[in-house]
Amino acid sequence: MRILIDFRKFDGVVGGVEQFVIQLTRHIAEAGNSVLILARSSRFEEVARMFEEYRAVKTLPLRTRSHRIAMKNAWLDTVTIQKIAKREGVDVIHFPYNWSLPFRKAVPCVLTIHDVIPFTFREAMGLFTNIILYKPVTRLACRLNDVITTVSEFSKREIVDKVGVEPDKIRVIPNGLREPTHVELGGGITRRLRLEHGYILNVGGIHERKNIPRLIRAFARLLALESYPGKLVITGSVTGNPYVEKMKRVCDSVVKEEGLEERVIFTGFITDEELDILLRNADCLVYPSLYEGFGIPILEAMRMGTPVITSNIGGTAEVAGDAAILVDPYNIEELSSAMAELIHDGALRRELCAKGRKKASAYSWAETAKRYLELYNEIIERSRA
Repeated sequence: MRILIDFRKFDGVVGGVEQFVIQLTRHIAEAGNSVLILARSSRFEEVARMFEEYRAVKTLPLRTRSHRIAMKNAWLDTVTIQKIAKREGVDVIHFPYNWSLPFRKAVPCVLTIHDVIPFTFREAMGLFTNIILYKPVTRLACRLNDVITTVSEFSKREIVDKVGVEPDKIRVIPNGLREPTHVELGGGITRRLRLEHGYILNVGGIHERKNIPRLIRAFARLLALESYPGKLVITGSVTGNPYVEKMKRVCDSVVKEEGLEERVIFTGFITDEELDILLRNADCLVYPSLYEGFGIPILEAMRMGTPVITSNIGGTAEVAGDAAILVDPYNIEELSSAMAELIHDGALRRELCAKGRKKASAYSWAETAKRYLELYNEIIERSRA
């Protein structure tokens, strides 16, 4: 098979979607298939280096400054990329980031929608962009592409209900897990942050849907009722974006109101190595998100043998299953009680650690790539029938 994957979104930062493309490409190539990766011209050399050890991967440049919703990118979807696909003998085009507008297709096109968060939480997205651009373009993109893939049954239901896509057009293929880095048993970032008395960890940033103000209040309630000596550690960038800086001010206000200036730590951006150290050594991961399509941090913690508390709604509940304590993320008392229970109940911790390791072991990028290859084959056969 010869697959073309659009990697215009890469702008130098490897987030969840970028990791998805990198891992999928590598595993597809390792399975004996050819992959063409499209990168922005300005990022061409960086992307080419990512795959230089894979002879079956070829990187091609696209003249565009961003992957934002714009007429130029729609033109690339419809004309330029289709011409490349025809010239290179491509069997399938995969657009892996929520929208693409191939009004004319040379070969079948797959669109991955990881979630439809802006249909529920607008967050940093402006009102005009949300109503006039994002929602209509997402609906149009789902009509124009041949198959929609997503990461969970929850996200599938959301796409059906909020975007209006027929269920039969959507295929659920969960994400995989990155390989863990070499993890120290203790030290490094834990020493720097002075976490010798233990800590409760939250991962994923401080966007509105991450529910950090309620988590801080729940932690304050825990300290008021229990003799827990540790800290609350919250990872993720807190600068460089007006929306994120606004949310940091909201969180700082709650920290000050609760008198927790010495007990709550915002780490800012951390590396994968530092994240793995924090995950391995945490007393528990608390991930009380109000909306997630999937929930990679839950599985990363479980893989490390760290017990998890997460929301009983959305993609987090689906991913965690019975391997975590599920709570109402809007209920501060319930969240605080769950933390206290995990701290004191050693048997429960051991049970959740065992269930979590088993749960996490079911997710791999090799399995994700295998299921995508099966889907590509199905689409190719259907197009040739």
